[in-house]
Parts: sequence; structure tokens; C-alpha cells
Amino acid sequence: MQLHQHGVDLVVTLLDAADQIEKLSQSELQNLLREAADVMADLLKRDVPEALGGRKVELPPAPSE
Repeated sequence: MQLHQHGVDLVVTLLDAADQIEKLSQSELQNLLREAADVMADLLKRDVPEALGGRKVELPPAPSE
């Protein structure tokens, strides 16, 4: 449930950021995108479709700066 709530909170933050994108620094945008990618990766790891046999899928690591 914590992951789901984190995802919900992140969607709200992303929507707010989209409405104020000109006010965000490059660093803030980068951090927000990385957080979104992390949450999405965690959701994908958790919710593997039955078509994949429910097996865990290894996602590639995020590129470093």
C-alpha cells in the first residue's frame, strides 16, 4: 500500500510541476523524473503480468549522471 500511495502522491506532484514547469530548475526536473522512474520501476517489478508467468523481471539500472 505504501508504494501505491507514493505513486498517487507522485502523480499529484507531476501534475503540479507540469503546470509550473517554467519555475522549476533543471535539477528539480531531473530529480522529479528520476523519482517517477523509480516508482514506475517498483510498480512494474511488483505487478508482473501473468503472460510473463508472473516471474520477476530485472529492470536495467538507471543511468548515472
